[in-house]
Amino acid sequence: IRADKVEEVMHNNLNWDEFADATIRLLVQPEKDDPVLIIADTSNNIVLAESFLAAAIRYGADAQLIIKPRSAPGMATKPGPILSNAFKSAKYIVSICDDGFDASQAIQEAISNGTRILITKVDGIEKYILRAILDVDIDTMIENANLCSKLWESTKICKVTCPNGTDISFNLSPRKSIIGDGALSRDGEIDFFPGAQVNIAPVEETINGTVVVDGSDNVNGLVLTPYKMTLKKGVITKIEGDSEGNKIKEWLEACNQENIYHLCHFTIGLNPEAGISGNLVEDERKVAAVDFGFGYQSSDLGGTVGPCDYHMDVVISSPSIFLDGNEMSGRGKFNSKMGFKNMVKPRSH
Repeated sequence: IRADKVEEVMHNNLNWDEFADATIRLLVQPEKDDPVLIIADTSNNIVLAESFLAAAIRYGADAQLIIKPRSAPGMATKPGPILSNAFKSAKYIVSICDDGFDASQAIQEAISNGTRILITKVDGIEKYILRAILDVDIDTMIENANLCSKLWESTKICKVTCPNGTDISFNLSPRKSIIGDGALSRDGEIDFFPGAQVNIAPVEETINGTVVVDGSDNVNGLVLTPYKMTLKKGVITKIEGDSEGNKIKEWLEACNQENIYHLCHFTIGLNPEAGISGNLVEDERKVAAVDFGFGYQSSDLGGTVGPCDYHMDVVISSPSIFLDGNEMSGRGKFNSKMGFKNMVKPRSH
């Protein structure tokens, strides 16, 4: 059997139609005749792209599908006039490629005019992506995200610990959090799906302690040998560890920008179907996993890191988080005594 036919059968065995329908119905929610643009590139699963197109049309949208050339590895898309005009004409954009096109001038103009953008990347984590939408109680997950956001914004001192050595603390108040619920709810919004995450920028000069990376990062992928970072006043001062740790040090040095060493966000995952796979689209959404970001900081977070051309994420798989001394999460679970609810849909038999 030809390899492309095997791949086609594998894709068809995954329920992309149901996935696309749920995404458009629950996360995008277009109204009749709303212009919806579906974006894919030549490396993506075209069956999935066509499923999104069909779902958007089914819900009454004026939907179009554009399949663009694949960008060179490590290079962000620089859209030409056809794609740029399509961005600006759309009320909603749903993309299954994530290659930096969201940083383009055309997208920034579209956002300023109210275009809403939803992005995912399914390659290599297809089964997770399906479960993360179809097997999760999305409304309850967003309830939990709202509760986490409220708790963080009323917390003075947050402490993150783990038996393998993570022990770091920082102030959260008066910073505001951002909920990445994986749904489009306001004009000019960019979000990534499946959700959910809660993000905040800790007060930089209060960040002190150690972080032992035992999940994944965007340089190594899956981390097999944990490495330790020491931070003082929000800045990495030391990295200890062989193999993966050395690779991180080399990557940071190659960036040749001071701010890549600055911690810029603290993020927690809330999707019960996510695990640690080495793919950050999944890893940083694992329930109660922590993602610390360094370098580029969204202005929406209200931090003081400043400009940086690079960004690094590191994931700690199952730490404990204490808010003013009270345990909010630990061992891969949220504290139900604080009001957190189960997010998994009952499976039909």
